[in-house]
Amino acid sequence: MLDPVAPARSCAPRWLLLASCTVLGACASFPQPGELSATVAPYPGSPPPAALDGRARYRQIYCDLLDRRTGTTPAAARCDDLIWRLQDEAAPAANPAELPALAAGLHVFVVGGAFSDCRKPATVPFEEAISRLAAQGLRITPVRVSGRSGAAHNARQIADALRFADIGPADRVVLVGYSKGTVDILEFLAAYPQDARPVAAVVSVAGAVKGSPLADDGDWWYRTFLAQAFPGTCDPGDGQVLHSLRPATRRAWFESTTLPERVAYFSLAAFTTEEHLSHGLKPAWRRLARYDRRNDGQVVAGDAIIPGSTLLGYVNADHWDVAIALERQMPQFSRRDSGRVLPRSELLLAALLYVSESLAVDRAATAVEDGGGARLRTGQ
Repeated sequence: MLDPVAPARSCAPRWLLLASCTVLGACASFPQPGELSATVAPYPGSPPPAALDGRARYRQIYCDLLDRRTGTTPAAARCDDLIWRLQDEAAPAANPAELPALAAGLHVFVVGGAFSDCRKPATVPFEEAISRLAAQGLRITPVRVSGRSGAAHNARQIADALRFADIGPADRVVLVGYSKGTVDILEFLAAYPQDARPVAAVVSVAGAVKGSPLADDGDWWYRTFLAQAFPGTCDPGDGQVLHSLRPATRRAWFESTTLPERVAYFSLAAFTTEEHLSHGLKPAWRRLARYDRRNDGQVVAGDAIIPGSTLLGYVNADHWDVAIALERQMPQFSRRDSGRVLPRSELLLAALLYVSESLAVDRAATAVEDGGGARLRTGQ
C-alpha cells in the first residue's frame, strides 16, 4: 500500500508504523515457509468474478529469464525461493513454450504508489528495469502522480500523461501499477474512458486493489496532523491518499463501478516470511496478520488481486522489495535478515512478456471468433 512516506529525517514512516502497533491486540508469530507453501492461492476463485490462473506459465517465463542472467543471480536465489509454489498451482507443461518476445507497438506506463514522489528515485517502481528496457528499445515511461492525493486526483494525472504521450493508432498501451498505483489506474479506466481507449492491459504489482486495514488506522491521523506537513519535500496534494485506500472506500467503488471488459487484467501479489521482511515493515505485518498471515507488510495477498484478472503469482518478498530499491537510500529501515534483494527487473519483464503473449493469443482468438469459432480466455 505505502511507499516510504517522506524523506528519512521526517517522522512520517515511523508514525504510520507506530499507529499500526497501537491498535495491535496481540503479537503475531511469523509463519515458516512450509506453512505458507502448503496453502492454496488466497481467493483466486472467489466470485465475482473468478481470477484466471496463469501462475505456471509466469513462473516458467520468470525462471527462464533468471537462467539467462548468468553469473549475476546469487546461487541462493533459486526460482522457487522467489515465487511461491503453492499446493494448488498447476504442474508445469511437459514441453514448456519458448520464451515469448515483446510485441511490436507495446507502450508501457508505470504508475507508482502512495508517497511515491517524496523520495525519488528510490520510490520509483522498477526504476532500474525501466532504464534497462528503455535502453533496449521498449517504450516504457514512469507516470508521475501525486503521492499524497486520492485516486480520483491521480486518475486525472494518468489521463493527462496518456493524452500527451506519443501513442499511435495501432499501439497497445499496458499500464503497470504498483501498490496504490493500481487503484489510481483502475479509477482512471472508469473515469476517463476516452483517454483509456488505447489501453489493452493492466498489470497490478502488490496492488492495494481492495485497500488495506492499515489505511483505516491512519486516515484520520494523517488528514488531521500530516496532510500539510513536510513542505518542499513532496506535494501535499489533496490529502486523500489514505482515505482512498480504506477497504470500505474501495468496496464502495467496486460496487458502483464496472471496469471495461475489453482490457485484460493481470495481478502479481506478494507475501513473505520474517527473513525477507524489511525491519521497518514488521509492526505493520503483525497488524495485518490479524486478517491473514499471507501479507507483504502493507497489503493482504488476497486483497491484491483485481477481480477477473489473470493471477500471475505470489512473490516471496515484502511490499517494498517487490518493486522499489529502498535499500539504496534507507538501508537500516529496509534491512532484511536474509540480505536478499529480489531480481526486480526480471519480475517486471516476465510480466510484460506474459502480457504480450496473452494479447497475441487474445488477438488470434478474436480472429477465430470473427470466423465463427469460440473465443479463448487469456490465461487458460
